[in-house]
Amino acid sequence: MNQVTDSVVKDTSPEVDSEISPELNAQQENKNQMAQIIAQTEKVNKQLTYFHKHKLFKVYNSIPQLLWFNLLKGVAFGLGSVLGATVVLSALIYLLSQIEFVPFIGEWVSEILEIVKTEVPN
Repeated sequence: MNQVTDSVVKDTSPEVDSEISPELNAQQENKNQMAQIIAQTEKVNKQLTYFHKHKLFKVYNSIPQLLWFNLLKGVAFGLGSVLGATVVLSALIYLLSQIEFVPFIGEWVSEILEIVKTEVPN
């Protein structure tokens, strides 16, 4: 009787192993995927913590600092735009004033130069 139970166990054990193996493989694969997701989540958490400590985020968390920052940004943009336009237009007018041999452009540039040179009476 002992031999019979051994033979039954031996006969069924490969079938049981083949049925359990895919389940174990699926569980192992799920554990590996979970470990990867946890590792990626920890990396994202570390990056968010780093960015949260950044000075810019500290500025955006305070309304007065945010207003001051935006005011300075606007002043810098406006000043840069005006200075840039002044340099470009003055260079363009100078270059056009050198082209007096073309009748239409020369007269037009001469008029612009006269307007620029005239002073506005107070």
